[in-house]
Amino acid sequence: MEQNISKLPTLKSRLTIASTLAGALISALIIAMLYVNFRQELRNELRQRLASITTVGALQQDGDMLLEVKAANDETFQVINEQNIKIKKSDPDIIYVYTMIKVGQDIRFIVDAGTPADEGLAEFWSVYLEPGPTLVENFDTIKSTIVEPDFYTDEYGTFLSAYAPIYNANGARIGVFAIDISASTIIAREQSFLFSSIVVFLITLPLIIILGVLSSNVLAAPIITLANIAQSISQGNLDERFPETLKVREAAQLAKNFNSMAETLNDLIDSLENRVEDRTKELEATSRQMIRRAAQLQTIAQVAHSIASVQDSGSMLPDMARLIGDQFGFYHVGIFLLDENREYAVLRAATSDGGQKMLERKHKLLVGKEGIVGYSIHEKKARIALDVGDETVFFDNPDLPATRSEISLPLIIGNETIGALDVQSEEPGAFSDEDIEVLTTLANQVAVAIENARLLSHSRSTVKEMEKTFQRYISSEWQQFESQSPIIGYRAGHSGLEPLTPALQESIKTEKNPTTYKFPITLRGATIATLDVDLGKHSEKYTPEEQAIIRATVERVSLALENARLLQDSQRRAAKEQLIGDISAKIGASINMRNVLQAAVEELGRIMPGSDIVVQFQGTDPNQDRG
Repeated sequence: MEQNISKLPTLKSRLTIASTLAGALISALIIAMLYVNFRQELRNELRQRLASITTVGALQQDGDMLLEVKAANDETFQVINEQNIKIKKSDPDIIYVYTMIKVGQDIRFIVDAGTPADEGLAEFWSVYLEPGPTLVENFDTIKSTIVEPDFYTDEYGTFLSAYAPIYNANGARIGVFAIDISASTIIAREQSFLFSSIVVFLITLPLIIILGVLSSNVLAAPIITLANIAQSISQGNLDERFPETLKVREAAQLAKNFNSMAETLNDLIDSLENRVEDRTKELEATSRQMIRRAAQLQTIAQVAHSIASVQDSGSMLPDMARLIGDQFGFYHVGIFLLDENREYAVLRAATSDGGQKMLERKHKLLVGKEGIVGYSIHEKKARIALDVGDETVFFDNPDLPATRSEISLPLIIGNETIGALDVQSEEPGAFSDEDIEVLTTLANQVAVAIENARLLSHSRSTVKEMEKTFQRYISSEWQQFESQSPIIGYRAGHSGLEPLTPALQESIKTEKNPTTYKFPITLRGATIATLDVDLGKHSEKYTPEEQAIIRATVERVSLALENARLLQDSQRRAAKEQLIGDISAKIGASINMRNVLQAAVEELGRIMPGSDIVVQFQGTDPNQDRG
């Protein structure tokens, strides 16, 4: 459907709207920023003023006197009340001044300063039913003045609260001194500033609109001129030209380009059809080439995805050969890998019937001497035979009689060749330069897949071996720990916790209680203990929730036991090292050989009482008196 251009908005109207909206948005943003800053300053000022008054008021509180208040008619109550009324009158915005202490989990009012005629005062010893979260979180730990982060509103108005600790003569924290200050004045000033800002914005809005109209006229004028001349040229008047006296750089450059284009159109109008035809042919050829290239790349992507999903080293090579053969439609695809001595290339996978026969007889080629495969592996580069009958390096293979062209690409990982990808076709000259490029990319992917499979297999075997080694280590350590520990376990019941003795353990084994559920306590696959649980019902009736709780407990118990064993082992080693250090220090403090030997014998005798310790020089008689 042809678009009705006359119904589209003009550039002038768009520029007017855009400039007006931009000016209005900028003005609104400036007013919003001023309002936010003004509001923040007012509230910060109120917080600082409240914090200062609260801090000074808290210093005037006598914690010892506060604890003496027993009722609202006490003399101490009146003294504190009159003192806090003076604080309350020091600022007209202060509404409530009160002191609190905590009894158990309840926060109770002691003195809420004011006269009986004042509204909203809390009675002596009444519970603070809805304290703010800041007061609840910090009541027991408050050390300095704290101001609530935001205002709160109730039936008596909008307030901001601050709290400070009250100390006695000994410096102990007794309670909390609090002040609620009215935020009405602040809110009124904020609303007044906002109202004034909106009035200013509304006053400046007409001026913004006028400026938008004027700026759009200036900006749109050269574009309108260019649009009119372009319309004339589009109607066939190729002699029409743009004036080069436009005062806008971009518009003048556009006019110059349009004039040059009109002149070029006059020169090319006679040969336009031939050019279009030639260009169409080029585009068709390029399009066919791009389609073929896209199909090749898509095939590589599909093969690469399929190869990447194969992790079983046993089926990986046959699957890769089959995928390549199916996707590219080749007569034969074979994958060769070098043997351990890197002397022969051994066929590991093949797709054709002849290739299966070659696999059965374990077909192999001498590297560098037999066939295209041996040549490509030895030279580490692709080798292609477009007509195998003319290639002297081709090794005649009766199992593949239909082969007319062949390409072999080395499989390289880093600087090391691990094998070759062999592709054979029934057509002579079947491989183009693009096919070679695609197959080279594919060979690199196959090499990476083979190496990844090898590394994965090696990693899995390494992990399994490490797990077995760790299990043997854990079992050995716990066997040694059990042999050194006088306690073989514990039993918890209605009578409490008791250590297991051999007799008690044997008694438990002979009970054969069907309500006992045995859970092995394992650590990295090694069983280090057993947890017997008796919930008074048959083990088959344990609910999944109960079993899950017990298993979670067993997991944590295994870690805790291992940590305790490691800690005990570390402590034992530390004690041993300290003992050796003490002996070394005493021996080192000796000043002659006799004292050194005497210190060594005495310390060893002290450590191993009842032992017969003799220090003898090489070649001397221990019974001879050395004086």
